Amino acid sequence: MMTRTIMMLLSFMLISILPATAEMVSRIAAVVNDDIITTYQLDQALQLQLATMDRRPTPAQLTPLRNQVLKRLIEETLVQQRIRALNLTVSEEEVETAILDVQKQNNLTREQLADAVLTQGMTFDAYRDNLRKQILRYKLISTEVRSQVDVTEKEVLEYYRAHIDEYRYPSSVTLSAITFPIPEGSDKLQKARISQAAESAYDRLINGSSFEETADFYSDKLNAFSASLGTFSYGEMVPEFVNAINDVPDGRFSRPVEKADAVHILRVDDRQEGGLRQYDVVKPEIYQLILDQKTDARIKQWTKGLESRAFIDIRL
Repeated sequence: MMTRTIMMLLSFMLISILPATAEMVSRIAAVVNDDIITTYQLDQALQLQLATMDRRPTPAQLTPLRNQVLKRLIEETLVQQRIRALNLTVSEEEVETAILDVQKQNNLTREQLADAVLTQGMTFDAYRDNLRKQILRYKLISTEVRSQVDVTEKEVLEYYRAHIDEYRYPSSVTLSAITFPIPEGSDKLQKARISQAAESAYDRLINGSSFEETADFYSDKLNAFSASLGTFSYGEMVPEFVNAINDVPDGRFSRPVEKADAVHILRVDDRQEGGLRQYDVVKPEIYQLILDQKTDARIKQWTKGLESRAFIDIRL
């Protein structure tokens, strides 16, 4: 399965080493231990980076961007060297499992996935090769980084206590409404007529008429209609609605309230009291959050360690 660890790794190692098919006319951009990165590879990687950007950088921004791309190519070279040193491999079965997982997550058939890959300008064989590289990187991270990251019960509990307000959920209310639209350009007389009809509808409701029957009664002449509005926290509702339902018991109705070019009668279908998400419920969520944070930091340290131990000669 494509885990977040893969995506974290790719976030700073996104650009793969490209085949140096034009090395005869390119120069050496950098030497990384026993490998070289050519200016052709760098320029190709830079073009891939530019293709993902919404706005083309200015000439002044292009040089720093090129340096960033070169840095990522150096990091990727170090990663590939480490993969070779550890003799890490990926089987065809693992690649196929990853492809099936992509299909499942995106609800695609193999043919649909292949078509989607082609629209990105990539052959399916190249797509398989990229997946293989991602799995190799994941295995490397699991071996060299993730295995050294630990999260204790104490850390999880302390995080929960320190961020307790983030795990509170607000009170909410579920509403339905009979709505009397106010047509655009209505004069005072027309608005008064609609308001009077809404008051009459309210009287019908408190005297026992059903919600739907009341809406139907006014639908022909005033285009009134009933609808479920959904569930809202009090902070999500407009003040007029909050004030209208403050003293309304569950299952009962508010007096007509005008808002957004319409007059509404609100029915309180249900109320849910706010509260605190219990520790046992959010514990796995917090554990994963801390694990991801620690892994992020560890990956950066690990990458710097690879660089510090390597021979890197930038020749631009």
